[in-house]
Amino acid sequence: MLGASRRVITTIDEFVDPVGSARTAPMTLRPGVIRAELVRADLGTVLVEVGDYSFPIATRGETLADRIVVLAPLRRSVSGHLNGETLAPGVLHAWGEAAEVAGATASPVQFGIVSVAPHTLDRTARALGVELDLPRRGEFRAVRAVDWPRLREAFGTVRRAACDTRDDTQTEPAAIAVADLFVELVARSLVAESNREALVPHARLNSVRIARACEDHAARARYHSVTLADLCVASGVSERRVRHAFYECYGMSPTAYLRIAALHEVRHALLEGPPVRDVVSRAASDFGFWHLSRFAGQYRALFGESPSTTLDHRSQAAAG
Repeated sequence: MLGASRRVITTIDEFVDPVGSARTAPMTLRPGVIRAELVRADLGTVLVEVGDYSFPIATRGETLADRIVVLAPLRRSVSGHLNGETLAPGVLHAWGEAAEVAGATASPVQFGIVSVAPHTLDRTARALGVELDLPRRGEFRAVRAVDWPRLREAFGTVRRAACDTRDDTQTEPAAIAVADLFVELVARSLVAESNREALVPHARLNSVRIARACEDHAARARYHSVTLADLCVASGVSERRVRHAFYECYGMSPTAYLRIAALHEVRHALLEGPPVRDVVSRAASDFGFWHLSRFAGQYRALFGESPSTTLDHRSQAAAG
């Protein structure tokens, strides 16, 4: 059997580490209603995932220690980046074991992910008579997809299987065939000879590095009184370049992005932190929000509920 499962997420509480191929922490970047469809199929030799997000996101984390991970953007028109490379159909984003994952989209995004053990790819390469150039531990690269239409259709097969249990692909031989197809297409895309010429590097890579330096500085300061001048010192570039980097990566100013990041930290504290008196005001002040009424309005605008309602979710979960 394909064993594909489908999950639809419509609340921010459910939107936590949805991707099993990497330890990631997604973050919504725009207020409003969200909808995320997540499909996962464990095909034995490979784990396949298909995601369809109706909203822009940012994510950071790392891949697992024993897998090669390949992500394929599936939407024809998408604005975003992964580790400094622009998302585009026909371009695969490949990570080695325990590699950093960092990216963001400025628009809704649909993607497919294949997670496979290195020895499985090596075995397939020997059968194909080709030499692989796999991303090493901690390495990331973008490569051209080999036979992009077949790869896109393979992701479509997994998605259909999760949506329709009567799908005739849900037999054990069919599952093996689909898994073998994914491994073959990934291996052929990572053949050493075909990827000697790297894709043209994008200027966005510098913007990603600048934005990360600013984000790390703000997180260390717990978002307290972080000024644009502080971000310039942390990143080593001018105010204009800092602003440009955030607009290029996230479609918003540094101040707007860091405020959203701080609001996510407050939400995490409300849901996961220790139960203390005045927990909302403490969590808000811990992450740089001093005007509680303004904070409450910003929180409601992003998450669609008040901080006290978030606390109610936690109480209900504990009672259940």
